[in-house]
Amino acid sequence: MPFERIIKNKRHQESIFRLMAYLMLSFAVLLYYFSLPLNVQHYVVFLFFAIVFLINQFLYHFAKQWTVEQVRPTIFILDLAVVAAALAATHCSLVFCGLALICIFYVSTVYKIDYINFSIAALIAIFVFYLSGYFFYGFDYYFNQGSSLLTIYSLACFGLCIGLLHYYNRMQIQELISTKNYYQEQMNRYVMFANQLSRYAPLQLWQSIMRGDTQAKIDYKRKKMTVFFADVIGFTQLAEKLIPDDLAFVLNDYLSHMAGIAKRYEGTLDKFIGDGMLIFFGDPQSSGVEQDAKNCVEMALAMRQQMHFLRERWLKMGFPELHIRMGVSTGYCHVGNYGSDDRMSYTLIGHDVNLAARLQAAASPDEILISDSTYKLIKHDFICVPKEPMQLKGLSEAIDTWQIMDKYTGVYSDLQQWFDYEYKGFHLLLNLEEVQHYEYQQLIDVLEKMIVRIQQQQAFTEGTEQLYLTEDNIQNEDQ
Repeated sequence: MPFERIIKNKRHQESIFRLMAYLMLSFAVLLYYFSLPLNVQHYVVFLFFAIVFLINQFLYHFAKQWTVEQVRPTIFILDLAVVAAALAATHCSLVFCGLALICIFYVSTVYKIDYINFSIAALIAIFVFYLSGYFFYGFDYYFNQGSSLLTIYSLACFGLCIGLLHYYNRMQIQELISTKNYYQEQMNRYVMFANQLSRYAPLQLWQSIMRGDTQAKIDYKRKKMTVFFADVIGFTQLAEKLIPDDLAFVLNDYLSHMAGIAKRYEGTLDKFIGDGMLIFFGDPQSSGVEQDAKNCVEMALAMRQQMHFLRERWLKMGFPELHIRMGVSTGYCHVGNYGSDDRMSYTLIGHDVNLAARLQAAASPDEILISDSTYKLIKHDFICVPKEPMQLKGLSEAIDTWQIMDKYTGVYSDLQQWFDYEYKGFHLLLNLEEVQHYEYQQLIDVLEKMIVRIQQQQAFTEGTEQLYLTEDNIQNEDQ
């Protein structure tokens, strides 16, 4: 994993940089005592540096339960103790001391050491400083200028340390950018896969699962819902006449438009059954039992209107005329996940599911049949015509059914968006929702030409009849 690789790189790089910094401090101590004979106490600093470095390595490589960010405050405290020991060994030589403190402040900024940890580190460093001076180096000759060789060496080491730290920061930034890009690509892949998989499940169900409202487990609940079935009449016979490519085009064209309408009215598209479809309202999202029933019936009307347009287009393409029939029922159903732990399906079962399917099978072309329970919920908003009680297959008693004609428009009749008028020799089908504003004048011109042509035909017909009447009168007078 890239993240694990970055963590390893961080620990490896910081170990190398720390080893170099400790060696620089050690050589600085040697240069300070270069003109003097070395005693045992002069080697104490090397031993102390080696012990601290081993502790750092232990913290980095053996404390696996800690992250680099958690270890860094402890490492910083140890680093400051090492610097304090070096300053005590060199008696706070001015140039060396100033540059070392600048490096420490820079490191604290890079590591983002907070005030509390910095204060603790400073107290420990002071303790180490006085302990080293008391036991090994004494308290004489503090803040002296130091040798020119130590000054030059300190400046060179300071430049090298700042350069290495800057290089290290740039490497970390590049690593973070590459990690961000990697996880962004992974997230984009998962989003793409999620979008693809979401097309095999109802949209509402997928959204509910993504929000955590629904669990992917065998479970169901009892709810009052409105169920919708639709089927294309004559599609089986059409399959015998069309080649598979044309048949697939017609089927996908029909299903895509119907699915779009179901989405607009927030219906849960359960499944496609060949050229049929099962849609229900009330789960996993619901607007209330009554409003769900109204949304379902309004969706059915929109599908019927859309089917008019599709039929006209298919006829122009040379396909046979196709019609749709629909059935709607409202009642208590069991809805949820059915199947096994390895494969499950989100669907619903119950009497009203079967009733909606039977109503769809009994409907005439372009007819919407609803059950009496649905009628009671929507009767004030839609024009319904009672049908004779039907004895449906699989049901023991006759069922009261209603045919949906249209939606009540009331005072809004002048704002109606759909016009569908058919008479022998004349068929007007107009959907103002699909007309662009710049096409209005073109439609008006066409309708005006139609009116003029009908008036001409009327005048011609009336003139011919008048001529026939005149000829009949002359013949009667001659007789």
